[in-house]
Amino acid sequence: MLAASSMAPVFAAVEKQFLADHPCVTKVSFSYGSSATLAAQIVNGSPADVFISASEKTMNTVSDSGRTINTTLFARNSGEIMVNMSSRFIDKITSIASLSESSKAGIKVGLCVTTAPCGALADSILEKSSITRNAITDTESPSVEDLVSKIEMGELDAGIVYHSDCVNAQKNKRAVCVPIPLDANATNSYYVAALNTRNVTQQFIDFVSSTTFTGSLQSKFGFLAP
Repeated sequence: MLAASSMAPVFAAVEKQFLADHPCVTKVSFSYGSSATLAAQIVNGSPADVFISASEKTMNTVSDSGRTINTTLFARNSGEIMVNMSSRFIDKITSIASLSESSKAGIKVGLCVTTAPCGALADSILEKSSITRNAITDTESPSVEDLVSKIEMGELDAGIVYHSDCVNAQKNKRAVCVPIPLDANATNSYYVAALNTRNVTQQFIDFVSSTTFTGSLQSKFGFLAP
C-alpha cells in the first residue's frame, strides 16, 4: 500500500483491526511519502495494490496513466500551525502573519514543498492571508511527515501542517498547535484507489471506504467528512 504520509498515524492504529477482520490476510505493508512522489513511482511502474492520495491532483496523475481500477473520495483535511513545545516564540505565534521574520526576528518556519499536497494547501492558506511563501519559509520539506518531525525535534519553531497532524502531536504532547480561522483556511481531499483486481486489494478499499473507518478518521484523528 502506498499512502500519503499524513495517513501514517491512522494506519498504525487501525492495521490490527483490518487484520482481525480479514483473517486470511497475514500482513499489510505500507510505504509512506508525499502523494506527488508516490504518484510518480506508480506511473513509472512501482508495484503496489492500493494508492492513498492526499489530493485530487496527484490521484489524477495516476488515473490518467491508466493504473487505477476505481477511485473513492473518503476524507478531507484542513491546515493548522504546529509549534515546537520548546520554541521561544511559542506564546507569540498566534496567526499566519506572526510566522514572518519581520514580526519575529530569528523564527524558523517550514512548509512542505509546493508539489506536495501539504505544500499546495499551505500556499492556498498563505494566499488568503496575502503572505508569500518566501516571506515566512526557512526550509521546505518533501512531505508533511518530514515537516512534523523537524518541528517536534526543534529544528524548526513552527510550520503549516494538517489538522490531523496536530491532533496526533498534541495527543502525544509533542507539539502545540494554533488553529487557522475558517475564512483563512483551506482543505484538501483524500482518495483511495485500487491498482489491481486482487481480492485483498478490494478488501482494503472497502475497509477504507467503510463508515466505521471514516467515522474513526473524524472522531479520533481530526479528519473531515468527504
